[in-house]
Amino acid sequence: MQIPVSLLIALGVQQLCQLIKFVSCSIRDRNLSPRYFFSSGGMPSAHSAFVTALCVAVGVRSGIGSEVFSATLVLAFIVIHDALRVRGALQQVIHIIKKDHPEEGGPAARLPDTIGHDAAEIAAGIILGIILALPLAFFSLRFVPGNSGNPL
Repeated sequence: MQIPVSLLIALGVQQLCQLIKFVSCSIRDRNLSPRYFFSSGGMPSAHSAFVTALCVAVGVRSGIGSEVFSATLVLAFIVIHDALRVRGALQQVIHIIKKDHPEEGGPAARLPDTIGHDAAEIAAGIILGIILALPLAFFSLRFVPGNSGNPL
């Protein structure tokens, strides 16, 4: 079974965003911490970058008029909305709980520090998803078999 090129592009973009998050948080904290490579939330939004890159790659490889592009566009909107509204609101609630219950080792201490995103983190993920996926998708049209249609 061959893995779809659009999925490989999206996974690569997502991993690069997690690496950016890991490096920037490690520099900020002056401590090399692999947990940032696997964490949710933070700058940039790897979820937003992933679904944006998938949408861009599918649009380039299959065409923006294709059914599969429509599906990836709807998926992108749902994931981005969830990251901003649902998980972003949850993160605000967690910060309030932790502020009201600062005791070490208590239930609040076990809550994650980051889980959602603010608008800037999501915008950064979307921009990175577009900037990284576009050249890879167009490159794949020329050099990777399996293009299913005209990108326009």
